[in-house]
Amino acid sequence: MNKVSMLGCAAVAGAALTTSLTVAGIAQASPDRAAGIAQASPDRAAVKRTHAVIVGHRGSPGQAPEETLASYRNAMREKADVLEGDVQLTSDKQIVLLHDDTLARTTDVEEVYPDRAPWRVGQFTLAEIKKLDAGSWFDRRYAGQRVPTLAELLKVAGRNTGLSLELKAPANSPGVATLLAKELNAARLTDGATLRSGAYRVQVHSRDQAALKEFHASAPKVQLSYLTGGRMLPDGELASLAGWTVGVYAHPRATSAADVERAHAKGLKVISDPVDSPAEVAMAANQGYDWVTSNFAGTARRILAGRTPFPSARGVVVDSVFPNPSGDDVQPDNSEHVLLRNTTSRPVDVGGAYLRDQAGNLMRIGDGYVIPPGSLLRVHVGPGTNRPDAYYNGLAVGFLNNTSGDTVSLFGADHSLLDVQSYIVP
Repeated sequence: MNKVSMLGCAAVAGAALTTSLTVAGIAQASPDRAAGIAQASPDRAAVKRTHAVIVGHRGSPGQAPEETLASYRNAMREKADVLEGDVQLTSDKQIVLLHDDTLARTTDVEEVYPDRAPWRVGQFTLAEIKKLDAGSWFDRRYAGQRVPTLAELLKVAGRNTGLSLELKAPANSPGVATLLAKELNAARLTDGATLRSGAYRVQVHSRDQAALKEFHASAPKVQLSYLTGGRMLPDGELASLAGWTVGVYAHPRATSAADVERAHAKGLKVISDPVDSPAEVAMAANQGYDWVTSNFAGTARRILAGRTPFPSARGVVVDSVFPNPSGDDVQPDNSEHVLLRNTTSRPVDVGGAYLRDQAGNLMRIGDGYVIPPGSLLRVHVGPGTNRPDAYYNGLAVGFLNNTSGDTVSLFGADHSLLDVQSYIVP
């Protein structure tokens, strides 16, 4: 089954990468291991110290429900320089923050309005959307979080945190570019100011160049960036963009330092697609990216500062990810799974710990599970008979991305972040 992570919007196709790549924190399946992902090197990549701008992608979606005020506040606690979000219009032309075209994945809209499929944002008034719970899907601790308006985000960000706003699928929100400019003008945020961090007070980005130009017509001083993602664009396209934008997006998995230098030579800043594992963040820094976008802003900041990425780490790491077993993804006893490894010489209790992918899907570990010294534990998505070296979640549908790759994060029972591993599927 081919599965694509909804939060991993910057997934890079395996064809863009060589099949021999294995970097600390990024593991890639070799052709003869299509059912699994090769173990990553235990050594962390050396990181060039950098003053790159840190962008909290959708706030802090690894630790709070994406694009809610809780997520943005957490990103600010983690010292993100910039808060990133997707702007869309309600049916009564109010600007809200939401990534997907529909409200189904990240709210309880199907329960509250069961007869209004497909639940697109533009089908509902702001008052109707404000009735939705945008937090419980992620964790009961966030019950009652709402889909925020742009005005609410501006209030949370204050004057010292930058904003990076994506014109999301503007065809679904006709007029969103002009209305965004109008609201930012009213808030006196369209002067093109740069903050002490080096971040722009506001930048607007999109995959739709026409929408960017529509916005520019009403707010000409606000910096624009073109959201391409993945590989670096050819020189001709970079030169064209340099005439009216300040930056371009790419992913360090699919670029080299020479690619970044090509963009810099045209006067463009290079902004990363979301990077989460220590190796991915290091790749962005070492290639010379100007802005580092991450779902874990605090982790990215620690990595770039040369500090321990996971202060709460207890010696258990995500060793490997097996998203594509032979046969059905959730077949009994042999479903897709994540392999955890105890790197210490002592037993480590992992009872109550859990794993998340980039879309927020969850796998738990049962109470009482202890990984012996130097040993492994397989955490399966599907059903099976639990044993000391394997725990089965019993889910009926698989979710680990087996088409391009993803990121899997390990949390303790106390919700502390213990490890982040990115993997590539060729």
